[in-house]
Amino acid sequence: MTMKLCFLTGAFALLASAALAGPYDGIWLRPGSGAHIEASDCGGGMGLKVVKSSDAKSVGMTIICGAKPAGPNSWSGIGLKTDDGSKFKGTWTLQGDSLKLRGCLTMGFPCQSETWTRIR
Repeated sequence: MTMKLCFLTGAFALLASAALAGPYDGIWLRPGSGAHIEASDCGGGMGLKVVKSSDAKSVGMTIICGAKPAGPNSWSGIGLKTDDGSKFKGTWTLQGDSLKLRGCLTMGFPCQSETWTRIR
């Protein structure tokens, strides 16, 4: 009985964690730099953190925490650039295994776009 209860508790916990995962969860490859970005829930919204990079000082850096829904499969918020720590206003849009970023420095320009690819 105890073993069965333990198994059921574990199964429910696994199902609950899968149900809470955001559609953006996973590891994303950033073009050019080859950095790996982990997307997960953070601060009540989408969070992005550098988990692998040739730039050692950016590993572990949180790019954004708490990005809020901005439309279907889209989130927006204020993020940090990994190269210089400057702030930008960004929108991330999920399209299958692509996460498209459009970001502008907080003064409104210059703006840039790039597309990340889900690798896990």
